[in-house]
Amino acid sequence: MYSPLTTLKAGRSFAGILMFAFNATQVFADGQAALPPLFEKYGFFEVGGGYAHMTENNPNWDDQYIRGSWQFTATDHIFGEISRQNHFGGVGVYFGSTYTRDFNQNWYGSLNIGTSVGGFFLPEARVDANVYRKWLEKKNLVTGIGFTHYRAKNIYYDQTLLFDVVYYFDKPWILELGGRLNQSNPGGINSGRGFAALTYGRNKERYITVRYEEGTEAYQLIGPSTAISDFSSSEVGLTWRQWMSKDYGFNLVANYYSNPSYSRYGVMLGLFFDF
Repeated sequence: MYSPLTTLKAGRSFAGILMFAFNATQVFADGQAALPPLFEKYGFFEVGGGYAHMTENNPNWDDQYIRGSWQFTATDHIFGEISRQNHFGGVGVYFGSTYTRDFNQNWYGSLNIGTSVGGFFLPEARVDANVYRKWLEKKNLVTGIGFTHYRAKNIYYDQTLLFDVVYYFDKPWILELGGRLNQSNPGGINSGRGFAALTYGRNKERYITVRYEEGTEAYQLIGPSTAISDFSSSEVGLTWRQWMSKDYGFNLVANYYSNPSYSRYGVMLGLFFDF
């Protein structure tokens, strides 16, 4: 899934995993791993935007987005997003959609596809496939593995192996640890990153997530023909998703990203409506 204002390289977002993690936690809203006995269709719609201050004389960013999800059967869920992004002086629109399927009480998987119009920093195409396994009596330990193929608008393409572990405590805490191993081509440049996230909250009340990530990046486009390569970076983020009633609320995201070439301070605010 894609989230504006947080780009790893050429428009990819790791904070988008925060949004994916939030969607997954709704199934485990209060430490329970099973769907309600009587299934009810559920979805949400969200609209928002953000701004990021860039250092080292880089143009500041601004983003606007709409996103939504719908769990239309007890085992099928779809998520979609359209975002307009103004990064590094270029403007583009990203389109992404994710389908999630529960295979049985222990296994589920997801498939994401994305593309874009304009924006040298956005992908021409990306595909993500993930599979997850629930463990323990309460099904409150989840392990996942995934694969991403990412093709930029120029000659670059990436292939990535992702893995994560999520533990849902009996009380309203969720701990997630994960990482990825990436190979960028041409050149066969390897990179890797790891992250940790801690979430507090309950469905229909609030979720507060703190997340930290660091590692290496093979390349990042910062201009139509300009890239930085083979460097270390880190990112810290805070997400506050608050219900103001049972049917609507706000989603506030703040983060800080840093690499040897520049730093970025970003904030994003969205309003969501459940249905």
